[in-house]
Amino acid sequence: MKGRAIRFIAGTVLRESLRRREIYVLVLVACGLIAVILGFDFFGIGGLTKFYREASLKVMGWTTAFAVIVLATRQLPREMENRTIYPLLARPIRRVEFLLGKLVGVLLAGLFCFALFMLIFLLGSLRIQATVPWGLFLQHMYLQLAMLAILSALGFLLSLVVHTDAAITICVLLYALSAVLATVLVHLYAYMDAVGRVLLQILTYAVPQLTLFDLSAKAVHAEAWSPLSWQIMLSLTVYAVVYTGVYFAGAFVLFRRRAL
Repeated sequence: MKGRAIRFIAGTVLRESLRRREIYVLVLVACGLIAVILGFDFFGIGGLTKFYREASLKVMGWTTAFAVIVLATRQLPREMENRTIYPLLARPIRRVEFLLGKLVGVLLAGLFCFALFMLIFLLGSLRIQATVPWGLFLQHMYLQLAMLAILSALGFLLSLVVHTDAAITICVLLYALSAVLATVLVHLYAYMDAVGRVLLQILTYAVPQLTLFDLSAKAVHAEAWSPLSWQIMLSLTVYAVVYTGVYFAGAFVLFRRRAL
């Protein structure tokens, strides 16, 4: 029954996501930006190839992350506000299955969004006769999905603590400022006293380093980089699973205590 319940909830989330317009609007906007990039002809084919890779991967990453963040943070509040959660939980579905199904459904929507972008990226590459660095490209897509799992679980957790808009803002800021935050923490460490350094260390472990999952720079200069080893990929996978599990567990504890 567990697998069936999770599949049912995940399928419902995916179908609702595909019916709504947000994903398609974001994809169309991203397609417009990529089309503008393809219109540039003053780089030369070599420069255009790298510029196209960099800009396209960034647009794809930002758009998919924003779509998944919005979708994840709205799942539970929307179910509670519309009271659609009651008939679902009236079935023999436990809350952990319900929450896990929601997470899987959000990730499937993110995968669908990535699939659309992958098709667009490949068509654009054919348009400018650019080779696709398949090794790094597929690793980048996989790690982006791992990162989206972290953001989705965090979105569930925050949506049970703060208002939906605040949860979206926090997740977007974490995604956007991840690289800056890591650099700032390193520089601040040298100026902190013992207590401050302990707090910085706690903050470092509490906040995931999302830049670890971004291989876009390597994919842009694929000629100079080889795909990551399986040991590194395994380490990053475990890293993502741990943070996703911690945030999901926190969301489940709050969701279980919520009176419905």
